[in-house]
Amino acid sequence: MQVKALVKGTVQGVGFRPFVYRIASELKLKGYVKNIGRGVELVLDGSKSRISAFFTKLRNSSPPLVTIEDVSSSEGTFGNYNSFKILRSSGVATSVSIPPDVGICDDCLRELYDESNRRHNYWFITCTNCGPRFTMTRELPYDRETTTMSQFKMCSDCEMEYTDPLNRRHHAQTIACHKCGPNLQLVDIHGNELPASDQIKKTAELLNRGKIVAIKGIGGIHLTCLASDDKAIGRLRERRRRPQKPLAIMARDMDTVKSFAMVSATEEKLLKSWRKPIVVLRRSNHYWLSDKLSPGLKTIGVMLPYTGLHYLLLDHTKGPIVMTSANLPDEPTIKDDEQAMAKLANIVDYFLLHNREIYNRCDDSVIRVVQEKLVFLRRSRGYVPEPVEVADAGETILALGAELDNTFCIAKDGKAYPSQYIGDTSNLDTFNGLKESLSKFQGLIGASKFDSIVCDLHPSFNTTRLAKELAEKYGCRLVQVQHHFAHLASCMAEHKLEEATGIVCDGYGYGLDGKAWGGEVITARGNAFNRIGHLEYQPMIGGDVATKKPVRLAVGILSKFMDANEIAGTVAASKDEVRVWLKQLETGFNVVESSSCGRFLDAVSALLGVCYERTYEGEPAIKLENLALSGKEYIELPVKITRENDSYVLETTGIFKALVESLDSPPEDLALSVHHALAVGLARIAEKSKSRNICFTGGVASNELFNRFLAEEITGIKTQTKVPCGDGGISLGQAFSISLDKAHQ
Repeated sequence: MQVKALVKGTVQGVGFRPFVYRIASELKLKGYVKNIGRGVELVLDGSKSRISAFFTKLRNSSPPLVTIEDVSSSEGTFGNYNSFKILRSSGVATSVSIPPDVGICDDCLRELYDESNRRHNYWFITCTNCGPRFTMTRELPYDRETTTMSQFKMCSDCEMEYTDPLNRRHHAQTIACHKCGPNLQLVDIHGNELPASDQIKKTAELLNRGKIVAIKGIGGIHLTCLASDDKAIGRLRERRRRPQKPLAIMARDMDTVKSFAMVSATEEKLLKSWRKPIVVLRRSNHYWLSDKLSPGLKTIGVMLPYTGLHYLLLDHTKGPIVMTSANLPDEPTIKDDEQAMAKLANIVDYFLLHNREIYNRCDDSVIRVVQEKLVFLRRSRGYVPEPVEVADAGETILALGAELDNTFCIAKDGKAYPSQYIGDTSNLDTFNGLKESLSKFQGLIGASKFDSIVCDLHPSFNTTRLAKELAEKYGCRLVQVQHHFAHLASCMAEHKLEEATGIVCDGYGYGLDGKAWGGEVITARGNAFNRIGHLEYQPMIGGDVATKKPVRLAVGILSKFMDANEIAGTVAASKDEVRVWLKQLETGFNVVESSSCGRFLDAVSALLGVCYERTYEGEPAIKLENLALSGKEYIELPVKITRENDSYVLETTGIFKALVESLDSPPEDLALSVHHALAVGLARIAEKSKSRNICFTGGVASNELFNRFLAEEITGIKTQTKVPCGDGGISLGQAFSISLDKAHQ
């Protein structure tokens, strides 16, 4: 008998065809297997019992990176076959999933250090089970000629492995070696090549001497220096104009990580997984790296090596190295050699580059473990373009996300595909990067047109303008979704909910009343939502300027119960500054009313002297949480909820006043107490909805203390583990809102 089957899922670029070949050959079946646009097609010719055994092995013994979502088959006559073969790919992408980039596997790592192996010390060693995928794929079906490896002609040895069905590199599209693969070039800032028999060892020597080196990797370029070198890190911060933002590091192995950080079993599992994300860890009492890596924080972002280059480099450095994305403030990560030479010459001392093109830019993913659950701070390399299963809206949807920490999302056929991290789209280069990435993403998942395009409610966002342009281009409907409902819908998408109450806390979102929301309790049924409660509105003196100078936020709240002299004696501001700001309040000039939880925490941070100036997104609140984690006793703060315009309002002026009256208490206890008071108040409002599904989301949902306190107040509270709870997850919620709409029509 003969059977033709179509296998859908993550089945291209993961060694699936060689696996099919091997089990078909073992069972003495004839026929073929090949990649097509919709997945992998195969024909089996043999006895019924052998074909049945084949499908059993297919489902139970597939390679680790394979995800089989569906197998459809039919009996018939499909040709004459003398053997089983892997055929040339065909078709246009429609519903196949390309895997994310995969960290180096144990087999390749053993070969890297095996002096008898022909790939000994080869920095780009890979196989069917590891190496770049998403970042090098131009289009589907996934074959060498559709990737950026197409420029490298295989040598006879690699070609022999590539065509050998029993070899681990059979049809490995990344296959390469010293003779035929990508090669490295170490140059100075003028492009002059440094003479070196071993460029990686020479790079390590430069790092050990205190130099800063730009290193081209899998999905972009990193800026590197020794993680223990205060002077080098200081120069990097000064040149890059990032005085405070935490810098991620890469350590050689777990023993090294445990020499400076505390690592839970969950964190260790994440670090060692094939995804190799950056994991935010607590510093240990034996911390010995530079304090300049994460100023004012007791945490540090750490990742393990995920390429042969990283291992070889760390073999020769004096400890862990800084590994931070190479980009100018608010601009996208640099991935191309020429752009790197032009934009980084004033930041780095040397460049270690390679000649394999990076097609899809992809930053490192960043994860924090909270309450033994992972919380994405950034979802990118190692996870994108894996889809999230959602209700099928029966159409193809493009959601363009938020302005900051932007991602977009394409949803079709019951799957939502969140993009890699894009960044701040108010920056023109990043906005252009969004459009470029979107065009490439469309090709990879076969979305040539859209039925609906979704964006934020804010009228001034670049993504809103783009949504209108694309809706006109494709002749489809445009849907604008309120920011905090999109946050809640994102959490609902993960948990497959059609009804929920959300505690949604972040820094800013354009509200239905035109004010700045950010400390919200909303209920949702389908795509209809109702704001049932929020934090008390507080003034932001100077609008956006107040987000950068949080002492303005503190003054705005203090003005409700103090005069100018009292305020100047309480916060780090002069009497003249205070008088000017109070005059602004009196006239209402450039004053924005905000219910934002993030902004209130910023004000507390300024009041307690933790952070007076924000140099990176979320800095005052992050540093306040860091202080609060050392708190031991609760200071009694009022949790007062009033009723106003059909909404419950948690009064924050009273909380702030009580903090001022308790300033002689330990600041860490005050910081702990304000987190507790806000969490208790928001939980009480949420419970008034009587919903069985209460979600916690928004950027503040990455805060460890809020998660702990809300879990104590609300049994079974739902959080997010598949996409960021912050603005990086907004696009999923926007896309899912269309499914909610369809479900309740």
